[in-house]
Amino acid sequence: MRSYIVIVSPSYGGAEKRFFDIFTALRRGGGDVQFVVPAMLAGDLRRDHADRSDVLDALIEVPLETWSRSQFVRRWGKLLRQLPAGSSFHYPLNCLWFLHLGRNDRVTMTVADCTRVPGPRGGTHTAVLTWVAFHFVRRIDVLSPAVMTAMQRYRSARRMSLTPGGTFLVPPPERAETKRAEVVFLGRLVAGKGLEEWLDLLPLLWERLRGRVPADFGFTIAGYGALAPLAEERSKSMAAAGVPVSYVGYASAEGLMRRSAVVVSMQQPTNFPSRVVAEALVGGCGVIVRDSGDSRQFGTPPGLVYCRERLDADEIAGQLLALLDQVLQQPGASGAISRAARERFASEGYVDYFRAILAGAPAEAA
Repeated sequence: MRSYIVIVSPSYGGAEKRFFDIFTALRRGGGDVQFVVPAMLAGDLRRDHADRSDVLDALIEVPLETWSRSQFVRRWGKLLRQLPAGSSFHYPLNCLWFLHLGRNDRVTMTVADCTRVPGPRGGTHTAVLTWVAFHFVRRIDVLSPAVMTAMQRYRSARRMSLTPGGTFLVPPPERAETKRAEVVFLGRLVAGKGLEEWLDLLPLLWERLRGRVPADFGFTIAGYGALAPLAEERSKSMAAAGVPVSYVGYASAEGLMRRSAVVVSMQQPTNFPSRVVAEALVGGCGVIVRDSGDSRQFGTPPGLVYCRERLDADEIAGQLLALLDQVLQQPGASGAISRAARERFASEGYVDYFRAILAGAPAEAA
């Protein structure tokens, strides 16, 4: 059966990157799958992933010059009429089940939000629409263990299954890189990611680290979003006061992970299954994860430690010093972190799970 993964989103985020990686792995494994995206996101994918020329021809672009959800729905609906009826369609975000009425398509979806439980009293318009979609799809993939547990009372629970292991990525080629004493905060700079608390903590952290770290030590903040101006302003102010911190704006995760020693993930209400954590471990970095929500679902892979939910400068300073020593001073430690992460986050079993969803396997077979 021909399959399509449909992304109703104009730009990069964790879910978009994850499903582009899933699509890549399925395609390279011989799957008859295509990736449906708005034209502006297709342009970004072609620009940033020239190394995936073997799969880029399987992109289907929905023509849009600027993002409009209603225009996407209308134009995707028109394009859909040209595709074979009875095909398989998976929606990682914003399931457009109503476009498939009368076509005998197999429609499946992912619940990617790890912070809200979809339902008629979910508190947001999106939560209600997601719950409505449950009644019209064949399978429901759920990313968060906590959200999955909360939905076990739903009639649609028998069609639900939990994403195995959280996130997935196509790992970059292994290469020898020289790590530097750089501590990175990377992600979308919006509320809930822990940025403001991290900025507040940096002067205290530096007091405890000064004189105990290599001369080239520094904090880096990278990403984009509504809080980017705050990150830039606070970074400049702290740098002027002697704290070695810089804001670099949008930056390639792969490039940052190759060179840096430690990455922090400070989200609330949960860090699981943050893609940044997987990218950092695959890059051979040490990682400090805030112990919030389901964060401990990551387990205890090499290189990962948890800090208390209420951030403490003394605790995190000690963890940073230990990870800097592990990654920079212990021969082979960074490589061991990367190899263990590649085995977990690039698992063929994860690809098999989505292959089964697209092929029509029941939830209990996941």
